[in-house]
Amino acid sequence: MGLAIYVHIPYCLQRCRYCDFTTFEAHQIMPPEEYLQLVLAEIRNRHQHLTTRTLDSVYFGGGTPSLVPAEHIVAILNELANVGFKSGPHTEVTVEINPATVDPRKLETYIKNGVNRFSVGAQTFNDNLLTLCGRKHNANDTRQTLKLLNSHDVNYSFDLLFALPGQTMAGLQADLDEVATFKPRHLSAYCLTVPEGHPMASNRPLEDEQIKMFDLIESELLKVNIKKYEISNFAQPGFESRHNQTYWNDQPYWGLGLSAHSYLPVGPWGTRFWNPKTWPEYVAQAHLPFSAAKNLPESLPVGQKEQLDVHESLSDYCHMFLRTESGLNLSALRNKYGPRSDLLAPRLQRLLNRGFLTQTGDQISLSRHGQLLSNQVYAELLVTAEDWALPQTPTLA
Repeated sequence: MGLAIYVHIPYCLQRCRYCDFTTFEAHQIMPPEEYLQLVLAEIRNRHQHLTTRTLDSVYFGGGTPSLVPAEHIVAILNELANVGFKSGPHTEVTVEINPATVDPRKLETYIKNGVNRFSVGAQTFNDNLLTLCGRKHNANDTRQTLKLLNSHDVNYSFDLLFALPGQTMAGLQADLDEVATFKPRHLSAYCLTVPEGHPMASNRPLEDEQIKMFDLIESELLKVNIKKYEISNFAQPGFESRHNQTYWNDQPYWGLGLSAHSYLPVGPWGTRFWNPKTWPEYVAQAHLPFSAAKNLPESLPVGQKEQLDVHESLSDYCHMFLRTESGLNLSALRNKYGPRSDLLAPRLQRLLNRGFLTQTGDQISLSRHGQLLSNQVYAELLVTAEDWALPQTPTLA
């Protein structure tokens, strides 16, 4: 089992109107050079607490990692190697980029130093919708960036945002037609999610049309051999995101940088921990060596760690695997959690009866209906401490 590393780069040209990540307009926070030194210090101060040294993936997200000098990305990769993390041809190294933030020199620097995948925050080719979202780039910027990536024959993913205010089926079709001309190997399709009362919540397609939009995305991508492998993610066979699969397949990951989250198999059911969202706290912690007598999560303040109980781990396990097209394997579930995991049997049966799930042998997956109403499925499969203490229930046939 290898390790996935996520590096958070919080710099943006602008704060998009729908964004709720820990990001800032670049001029509002410390210079990128200073932030780089904090991330490097965090690597040096904490790496010894991770026993897994082989890297499955490294993902630079944000924010807009391509907004900082490419040499900063390279410096982080080099520091990971310096402290003993091993990468090779198998390691997926992704950098999120926004249109018009990468030029040929920057791209060549990435590629020369091991970056082998890019995630393009394009969202749409409709300039009016880009303006509505608060994006600085325009559709032509996206086209030029995709042409640059194609000229180097690199692996990249296209971020598509849909169900935007005023967006029509014809408008989405136009986006998908243009996406197909560039032939990305991966696409992430995100339905706009904003709270009620948000400025972007009005004049959006109704729920029935949103469902039709998602159906359209899936059918159009199939025409160019881009197949769904997770609720919101599509790829040509062999180009699925290895980093994202870490999250969905119960594997360990380490988050670096402001507000980054981690999960390690520490304790009987795993431990989550995270970095602070505030700059003063992160600055203090990044430079603070941890005690060699304690493992990494134990060294963190109480409010930044959570040792999972068995019922929490069980809920997460079900939720994550059901996001994927392959779904949840009942034998693997029972092997990990024992006979008590059979308490889920009546819940799974109810969901099967209602058409939210399908079953083939030991494998249970979200149905088409279940994918569209996945939050209801996840709520049904949320296990509490009280649930875990109840008498054992029958096994699902």
